[in-house]
Amino acid sequence: MTFATSRIREEVRRNMRIGILGLGYVGIVNVACLSKEGYTVLCNDVKSQKVDRVKRGESPINEPKVAQLIKEGLDKGTIIPMDDPTELIKQSDIIITCVGTPSRPDGEVNLDYLRNVCSDIARSVGEGDKKYVVFRSTVPPGATEHVFNAHLSETKADITPVFYPEFLREGSAVKDFYDYGRFVLGKREGDDVTDLIEILHVNKERPSFITDLRTAEYSKYIDNSFHALKIVFANEIFSLATEHGVNVKDSHAIFTADDKLNISKRYLRPGLPFGGSCLPKDLRELQHLIGQSEREFSLLPSLIPSNDAFISSLLDKVKRKKKAKLAFIGLTFKNDSDDLRESPMLRLLEALRRDGSYQIHIYDEDLQMGTLRVDYPHLYSMVRPIEECVEAAELLIVSKRYLETLLPLKKRGQEVINFSDDQYLSHPELESLYS
Repeated sequence: MTFATSRIREEVRRNMRIGILGLGYVGIVNVACLSKEGYTVLCNDVKSQKVDRVKRGESPINEPKVAQLIKEGLDKGTIIPMDDPTELIKQSDIIITCVGTPSRPDGEVNLDYLRNVCSDIARSVGEGDKKYVVFRSTVPPGATEHVFNAHLSETKADITPVFYPEFLREGSAVKDFYDYGRFVLGKREGDDVTDLIEILHVNKERPSFITDLRTAEYSKYIDNSFHALKIVFANEIFSLATEHGVNVKDSHAIFTADDKLNISKRYLRPGLPFGGSCLPKDLRELQHLIGQSEREFSLLPSLIPSNDAFISSLLDKVKRKKKAKLAFIGLTFKNDSDDLRESPMLRLLEALRRDGSYQIHIYDEDLQMGTLRVDYPHLYSMVRPIEECVEAAELLIVSKRYLETLLPLKKRGQEVINFSDDQYLSHPELESLYS
């Protein structure tokens, strides 16, 4: 793209009008911040009193800097409160829906408000209109696609749906609008959302992820469940600490100072259940301490049962294949370690061996054969070179780093269960393993 073309593209983006439907917490922050960026922002809410407050230069919510930005936007003419949502939809190039998605009594998200606003959009767009419809309301995976197909796919307008999850915190929402952890936008395959990215990704120094609709939708649930988990974990682990005379201030400082393992990406990659010599043993002692407490704990006592249940699910996955000849490619609990103590793969193998219906072979170059012969004599004769394991097996169960080693040896029609380090990567060879 030439410099002149780039400038023309920027002018086109600057002239785009942004319409925001819903002036609750997310909506009004978007109105304030997008107007600060110099865009013309039209806004509406089904509650007319919210629109009236914006007209007076007031914020419908109490949030630092929002009222100031609204007043500045009104003075500059970049914020245009509108009583008629139909006119907003007609005049906007980008329509951002920020309506509520409250919980029903059974916990399911209520999508009625989102459906209503999509119906309004469908009735208001004209033939040939080009619109981006940006969904910001938190919804479960598949909801954007479902609502779009039900209400907007049959219009004669050219509508591009995207999902733009919000990660704003109350009390620091304006700061978070600019200084976010990462930018996420979900779209359909083939849709061009370049202009939207340029407009909405206001902090280009932060990483961006342009993904599919469902992944973008689910990202908010991952974040919030992890935040909730952290809060419950901290409350349980440190309340137990006080009962045993631990200095909570110091122990918290020690815990959070470790950004190599504790406050890091480590242990947050989905994969096999935990094992090894430390985690299971220390968690069992923790359960013992909890058993002596008069407090009620829910999260910490659930860790071992949850891990056990995950191993049971792996066992079910193997048994459903109905294959009698198995090869375990990888057995110790982690790469570059010969430790078999409470290895998830060993637990899986032992459960199958006890069943008595399986012929099992093992390959793992991390195994120490002398130690294996003493500590696990029943496994010693099962160990074979990888080529022999593959040749004898109907089902290959791969873990650790061995997927790339295994793939060239795999025979046509031979089934693989992939528990390797790469089990969540996606390329044609791997996709064929998930049948």
